[in-house]
Amino acid sequence: MREIVYKTASMSIIGSRPTNQDRCALIESINSMLLCLADGMGGHPKGEAAAQILVNVCTEMFTTIRKPIPSPAAFLTLIMNRAHEQIIAYGEAQKPAIKPRTTAVIALIQENTVYWAHAGDSRLYLFRDKKILARTTDHSYVELLRKRGAITSSECKSHPQRNYVTRCLGGNLPSISFSRGVPTPLLPGDTLLLCSDGLWGALNSGDLLQGMHADQPLSERIAHLVQQAETTTAPESDNITAIALQWIEGTPALSLQQSTGDPTTGTSDQRSALNQAVDELRNTIKSFKEPL
Repeated sequence: MREIVYKTASMSIIGSRPTNQDRCALIESINSMLLCLADGMGGHPKGEAAAQILVNVCTEMFTTIRKPIPSPAAFLTLIMNRAHEQIIAYGEAQKPAIKPRTTAVIALIQENTVYWAHAGDSRLYLFRDKKILARTTDHSYVELLRKRGAITSSECKSHPQRNYVTRCLGGNLPSISFSRGVPTPLLPGDTLLLCSDGLWGALNSGDLLQGMHADQPLSERIAHLVQQAETTTAPESDNITAIALQWIEGTPALSLQQSTGDPTTGTSDQRSALNQAVDELRNTIKSFKEPL
């Protein structure tokens, strides 16, 4: 069976800030991968630690779970929940106690399909045929105002409370938003972009479309967009981070039964392990306010 083919690129710069509180990572497995990005919140201490905790949890959980993952939405919920709890525990262990917080956006790709979840205003974009096919909706105060018609999209960027997020990891237990409720199959040429507000806040949709579809290697496209964002907002540029994946070719989709064995005919240990994993994921779903 042929393996999936894709290209990746990432870049993170400190901008004009004293420290870089952004973190991102790509964790790869056989025919599957997990992308994650976190933007530590500067209004709280140790935002970089909170962001790193999310990356650590993503790495640990993705590398140890059996694949394909039977319930992607529940798995992403479990990651967010565990990172949230570890961030709180880390803050309470400091002397004196602190409250570090971070945004989070995660994308799971398996069986030629992408699933994502986010909390805060770090974004995921899915580009197809030189258009933005999908984009996460910010959990922010200005986004709430925009939805109510109180301000326009252009006014969001200059609003005095534009940096106030309504959901994050490390604060009150957040409700997590998921990808449109249905799987999103990837087609050749599709490109995923995960980025902090240091990138999208400096550039408009036209800039992103032009940059992501430039006739350059993916790594050069990402570098150009990051540098363009820094130049646009200088001398007060934020941390700017982006990680991208361009889908080239997939493999035939595998069912859970094909890849892990039929649970009704496998060994008792296999059935027990699978059932335990599914039960844990289902229980996690029930702990969140929003239905999947």
